[in-house]
Amino acid sequence: MEEKVEKVKCQICGAEVSSREIYLWSGLKICEDCYFEKVSPVRVCDPVALLHAKTLRAAGAKPEERLTDVQKAILNYILSKGKATLEDLSNELKIPRRELETQIAILRHLELVKGKKEGNQIYIVPFHA
Repeated sequence: MEEKVEKVKCQICGAEVSSREIYLWSGLKICEDCYFEKVSPVRVCDPVALLHAKTLRAAGAKPEERLTDVQKAILNYILSKGKATLEDLSNELKIPRRELETQIAILRHLELVKGKKEGNQIYIVPFHA
């Protein structure tokens, strides 16, 4: 007889997941995605990731050729506009903010984009702008 698995709502993002896929973090029941974000957050300035990207470039690899479709869309949008806020990118490309921040961090590690502050606003711009 098959065991019935209870659904549990993540106390951070609200996603419903199997009780087998729930993690306890600081007293909260959370999904796997939220758990990994809490224990290993994406860091835009990650020296190890930057070193890895530079090693790939030195070996002749072109990061632009290995991007996912989402990463290509983000990069192409930024290149076409010259700069974009996270809000612009999220709205235009229909990418949730958390996912967008992860993808921007990857593009930053590959030295394809960077952040640039103008007044009180932070823009994502081409890395060599």
